[in-house]
Amino acid sequence: MELKQLAIRELLKESDEAPAKISDRGGIIPVTDSMARQLFDTLYTAFSRRSSLTHGAFNQENEDSFPFISAFETFSKSEWDEQNFEQLTEKSMAQLMLAINSPSAHTAYGGYVLFALYSSDRYDFMLVALVRDKSSIVFDNNLRPTEVMEVNLDQLHQAMRINISTFKKKQDSYLSFIGSKEKGEITHYFSSAFGCTDVTPSKKSTGELIRAARDFCNQNDLTEKKDAVVEDVVSYLERQKAEREPANLNDIENLFDAYIPPEQAETIAGTFGKFANKGPYNVSQEFQPHTSTINRFAKVRVKADNWNLELAKRSFGSIGSNQAIEFDEENGRVVINRLPSKVVNQLREILEQED
Repeated sequence: MELKQLAIRELLKESDEAPAKISDRGGIIPVTDSMARQLFDTLYTAFSRRSSLTHGAFNQENEDSFPFISAFETFSKSEWDEQNFEQLTEKSMAQLMLAINSPSAHTAYGGYVLFALYSSDRYDFMLVALVRDKSSIVFDNNLRPTEVMEVNLDQLHQAMRINISTFKKKQDSYLSFIGSKEKGEITHYFSSAFGCTDVTPSKKSTGELIRAARDFCNQNDLTEKKDAVVEDVVSYLERQKAEREPANLNDIENLFDAYIPPEQAETIAGTFGKFANKGPYNVSQEFQPHTSTINRFAKVRVKADNWNLELAKRSFGSIGSNQAIEFDEENGRVVINRLPSKVVNQLREILEQED
């Protein structure tokens, strides 16, 4: 991962009634500075581990109302040097100040705004995040506890990432946002400042993707393969989540095409992405898989007074299905087949201890 540009600015707003203003402090930080790289790594990790991302695109139908959009488009086509990057951060700060001063954002507070331009794999990104101070305790030379203020990089109050490569190709869902709650209300000033529209929560995209997968199979004579297809989709989402990578409809479309028989390839191959992207599903072209939604489709959890059972849905079936775990409803029991030797040994040891 290559860090290309980094800047830090400060947005001042200390109370509900106080107007926001931009501090004179801060600016471009040399990326050769060792602390700059450490700061970026912490920021990137904090953003990557968030599962409740929303995705969307710029409101280009009303671009005149959002000056950042044209400023960013100009920047994306220019040299990404310090001067151009600084001009973009200035435009960003001006829009953030206007947005946070709007009546709908009166409960929001300011903080430090971090701007990072970086490359990862074959994509270029711009990450903008709002962080704040937190109090901490240290000991002075006489071992007396003293309060100090430090930047809480682990807690991102607002953040936006633009996939510049996807944006330049005019693909959907090149924006990813996180938000926070301020006094019980979700603030939208951050996304508004950058002209984001059509945002879809990652939880909804994950669930709608799986629903679209089932419906696509039902509507295209793939009913017999539906369970296997859904299992592969869920496994793909689990892998992407574990690797902190977004899910992409192109990848899932390729997964689907492997199940399409030759006689149907001409008519339905390469169509799942469009099917899932349009209504009623509206799955983003790219989104962050949502952990609890994946688990709901991938795992089964049942418990009684003195035992708990957690299993993968793909390993579960009725009696006689030859699955690893079978449910014998008639006799009220669960049968576990093909126990690994390690588990057999563990169970044997438990019985021997009781003897």
